[in-house]
Amino acid sequence: MWSSVAATLVLCATAAAQDEEFDFEDGLDDLDALIGGEDVSESGASDGVLRGFQGYLDLASRVYLRDRGGVRNDEQFLARGELELDLRFSDSVTGYLRPRFLVDLLDGDYQRFEPFESYVTWEADAVDLRVGSFVENWGVVDTFNPVDVLNRRDFASDLLDADRLGEFGVRGRVKLDSLGPFGEPTVSAYVLPVWQSTPFAPEDQRFAVGLGGVELDEDRSFDPSGEDRVFYGLRVQSTVATAPFNADLQFVAAHGPGRFPAVGVLAPTGGLGAALAPVYFGATVVGAGVRAVPNEGVFGQELAKYTLKAEVAHTATRGYQGAPVDAPDDYTVFVVGVDRVFDGVLLDQDALTATVEYARENGASDAQSVFRPFRNDLILRAFWEAGDFERTSLELRALIDLDVHETIGELLYETQLRQWHEDVKLTVRLQLFDPAGPDESFFGLFPNNSSALVGLRWDF
Repeated sequence: MWSSVAATLVLCATAAAQDEEFDFEDGLDDLDALIGGEDVSESGASDGVLRGFQGYLDLASRVYLRDRGGVRNDEQFLARGELELDLRFSDSVTGYLRPRFLVDLLDGDYQRFEPFESYVTWEADAVDLRVGSFVENWGVVDTFNPVDVLNRRDFASDLLDADRLGEFGVRGRVKLDSLGPFGEPTVSAYVLPVWQSTPFAPEDQRFAVGLGGVELDEDRSFDPSGEDRVFYGLRVQSTVATAPFNADLQFVAAHGPGRFPAVGVLAPTGGLGAALAPVYFGATVVGAGVRAVPNEGVFGQELAKYTLKAEVAHTATRGYQGAPVDAPDDYTVFVVGVDRVFDGVLLDQDALTATVEYARENGASDAQSVFRPFRNDLILRAFWEAGDFERTSLELRALIDLDVHETIGELLYETQLRQWHEDVKLTVRLQLFDPAGPDESFFGLFPNNSSALVGLRWDF
């Protein structure tokens, strides 16, 4: 069972040992020709269009510990990489390219090759305009972000922290003058005219959607059409400085196709059998988030070590004409949380961040609402950083559903392997699921996906 783990370590050790002989600049020769023949320096920057680059290669082996021997894969051997290119075309026009790949070497159906981000930005003193594919995090709290509705997620990746996917469109941003306690308010407007579907896991993956032997068929999805495919967004951000608190505020509004489709049951038709299919619906979302720190002068030194966080979002849904199932009910989600940093817990230079968050959804009683996570959940997190030269860290998380008694635990250990190379990092991740039943929760739809992962990453 652990052979793929050993293979990961052997392959990554070989790559790290050979890195002194690998000349990345040779791989950019063709790119240099395209940008004017400028030489890239050892620091990853140039005097031409290409101003800098960085990236990583990662190999990871994941073994599922429970419900083995079924029709779905019990192991994954993941290879992934990204390359980030910073470009400057003039004093006011810059570019950014972030292609990536991800392949499960044990399942050819799970592979991603895409220009994750690819955009051009024009900047002036107080305004900028961005065109292309981009990724933004609208969230404030750590574990679950109901206001973060700009980007789709890749449901084939880790569902506890699914990968954001790039959206193609235009973003205009204006920075306003400070007004009283509000520091440099920023208004961002988005128009995304290109609709893209949300990817799901292939049928052999452990996170593939299926129910009673009926599998999800993405080719039969019910998609928006015409003007319904356009997504509009508005985001207002500001800092707030008052005597009691210093805070970051944001307000968001979005209108367009929902990023998280419903799943409908399709009856046999036209020679096709029964199947599950994604069913997209329209969503209008209005929400806000705040992250605040008490000021020591008012609350004292001890309370000033806490960070208070909250998000709330209301989603109003609408079904598209001809949809095989009704749109979900309208619903409201809020998350509240607090962080506390402890210094010098085990070592003189270490730090421990303890987090408690609570998430709850209200308003919906339809069948689809059962399969949205974080309906009544307590989230506990402890993040320890050693502060050493190897950048060692250890993170523990527990997600507890207070309605259906579902518990998920996660341990993540990371450290730089400087005895091999200063840019090689070891990751060990353990996830333990105690899911509810398949008719009670989202995670109950899948096999018990408790797993262990070992990975090596090389940053360049």
